[in-house]
Amino acid sequence: MKIFLLYVSILLGFSAVLVSSAYAQKKDTDKFRPIVPCAHPMFRALDFWVGDWQVYHKDSGKLAGFDRVGRTLKGCAIQQSWISLDDHFSSPMVPFRMNGKSLTAFDGQNWTQFWVDNQAGSQVIKGNFEGDRLILKSETPIMSHIYKLTWQQKKDGTVEHIAQRKKQGEEIWHILFDFIYRKNISHVANPE
Repeated sequence: MKIFLLYVSILLGFSAVLVSSAYAQKKDTDKFRPIVPCAHPMFRALDFWVGDWQVYHKDSGKLAGFDRVGRTLKGCAIQQSWISLDDHFSSPMVPFRMNGKSLTAFDGQNWTQFWVDNQAGSQVIKGNFEGDRLILKSETPIMSHIYKLTWQQKKDGTVEHIAQRKKQGEEIWHILFDFIYRKNISHVANPE
């Protein structure tokens, strides 16, 4: 019986060493497990906008421009490169069409976009999803106007992107554009 108890004690001691060793190894590997900060689904809610797009005026169906939208900074931001094909946004005294870029990111609570273009325009808009639409608004008036931009994925895979503005202190929003984004499946080269 004493030999049996000795064997059991040895086996239990050996098992304890193995378990503690395995636990220590797991703990060490946890230290080196890669962390991808923006991989959580809440940071990916705007991924439907990522792509190479041909953009059309919703009312006329006319091609308005090209928009290349991609993830950057290890997925923590969305970068947009817009090229306008018509004079919808051009300033009257500027001899070229509007091109612009934006950077959009989620901070865990709200989405923020910084926009800048070659017509001397820039703005910061912030907001969040309301249902299936992302709605961002300017917090600071730009030349007495507040801006609101909306993105919504449609069932057919297109994206509707609407921009509106209103005079500070007024209630009525005026549509600046209503665009439909369609994937650039023909891979038409974007003009430079």
